[in-house]
Amino acid sequence: MVGPVRNLDELESRLAEMANAQFASPQYGKILSLPLTKERAQLYILQRAYFHLNRRDCWAYVQAAAPFDIKQMIWDHEREELEGDKERGIPDHFTLGMQEGGVVGLTPDDFAADKPLDGTMACCAAWIHLAKDRPWLEALPVCAVTEISNSDEICEGGGFARRMARKMTSELGIPLKKQPSNAEHVVLDVEHAHLLMRAARLHASTEADFALILHGAAESLRVERIFKGVLGDAMASLPDPG
Repeated sequence: MVGPVRNLDELESRLAEMANAQFASPQYGKILSLPLTKERAQLYILQRAYFHLNRRDCWAYVQAAAPFDIKQMIWDHEREELEGDKERGIPDHFTLGMQEGGVVGLTPDDFAADKPLDGTMACCAAWIHLAKDRPWLEALPVCAVTEISNSDEICEGGGFARRMARKMTSELGIPLKKQPSNAEHVVLDVEHAHLLMRAARLHASTEADFALILHGAAESLRVERIFKGVLGDAMASLPDPG
């Protein structure tokens, strides 16, 4: 689809197209085709932790600038990320990532001692700039579009967490039920992916509004491709399976 978006239905379709297009990029192709080893999985999970922490920062910047009803939406979204689901006994999502790291031999000390790759640091800084310094209607999709590209409902063949989960199962022999972070995100991000359109239905009604949303989403997806490229290159530098 090309040209300006004229209504909410077209906006939703364009966002889905953009999310699906990520999987045709060379950066996504490399990381998803690279054979996994325990060491490559460790690197991926450690660097993913910086992405998860960066999401919390970015959502907070957007929440600060957004209207009250959008602040409430973000509060509901972030409460689950920061607190987990106490009724189901699910911890916060940073802890989930550390638990998943434990499955491939990482300890909490490894997470404390690790440092972000240069590319990881640069991508996180770019996301913060976009979330903090753009108008809120443009900044919201900077955060929300990564939920869309992780949604099994929207992405043909599954979102990124689903695809990495399959690799960990088929290549490392770790079933999904033993991947705490991936298992939670393949479920929750189906619902989380709808947040952006819920907000758009309340606050976007003109071609200019739709253009702002699409621009924020496109900028975030550009950073996301770079981040996946950084991870893929770093993982590829480690030895292939023996």
